[in-house]
Amino acid sequence: MTTNPERKVIKNLAQLPIEEKERFFDSFDMIQTDCDGVLWMLRDPYPGVGQAIQALRGSGKRVVYVSNNSVRTMADYRGKLEQLTNGALEERDIIHPAKVIIEFLRSRKFEGLCYVIGSSNFKRCLREVGFQVLDGPDEPVTESVAIVAPIIADKQPVKAVIVDFDFNCNNIKLMRAQLYLQSDADCLFVAGAMDKILPVGPAMRLLGPGCFVDVLSQSTGRKPYVLGKPGQEMGQVMKRLHPVDNPRRVLFVGDQPELDMKFGSVSGFQTLLVGTGGVTPDALGGADRDVDTIPDYFIPAFADLEQLVVDVLGYKAKSSL
Repeated sequence: MTTNPERKVIKNLAQLPIEEKERFFDSFDMIQTDCDGVLWMLRDPYPGVGQAIQALRGSGKRVVYVSNNSVRTMADYRGKLEQLTNGALEERDIIHPAKVIIEFLRSRKFEGLCYVIGSSNFKRCLREVGFQVLDGPDEPVTESVAIVAPIIADKQPVKAVIVDFDFNCNNIKLMRAQLYLQSDADCLFVAGAMDKILPVGPAMRLLGPGCFVDVLSQSTGRKPYVLGKPGQEMGQVMKRLHPVDNPRRVLFVGDQPELDMKFGSVSGFQTLLVGTGGVTPDALGGADRDVDTIPDYFIPAFADLEQLVVDVLGYKAKSSL
């Protein structure tokens, strides 16, 4: 972690003079954006998001959608995003941990058995492309060491333990994963979503899968390959999926400093924090704060980018007269 001895200046896009807005607008070609808390909250899109996406695309910017939520199906992502973009969407531009993990495993020519703690959709994604998936148990077990022991120490030839969000995560699954990792030093330890807190509304913030990844890491002494935000391994995969000559020509947009802003920073991208996740620049002070979690820019809502596009294009048109 790199601390911030001199506070990084966060530029509020809404307050910049038009010349600086133009420089900002011209500084990137691709936007990679988080979805939950940025484009929508739960089921409902934030007002004006669709118009902002269309304005950005109409001005020549490419938009890629990067989420840590692999519980949502690809069909659901397509439906929501096609509604926002009027159908102007390529499936390759929808990224979530299952897709990134699949690319990671393929790059390593992985062929072994995977023990997966994750949602039904997450496991289905892995199975559909040919990976062998072992999971469970989901049903309660008798509270007896004699009965639990053969379940968690089943000696299956697991070569990768993969942890993502699982509504049905339980202690038996964690102990089973722990023993696979401890019994074979060559067994891969792979993490998808690393959210420790899941904001699902203004007053509800739930326990996230990053907490379970930490439990396994601490109990086994193993560090995972992190294929969800803010993992460096995810950044490397993203650059293979969406090659760029200069990472600084990419703008990463998100609402969570510890996940989105850090991912953008460690990937070498520019970063833009939106206020719809409840975090403002005033909350990001302190010399001991990880500088990678501090954004380059701030804007109250993603929808406000539409006005920025209008302002900059209008200014350019006037300047060319």
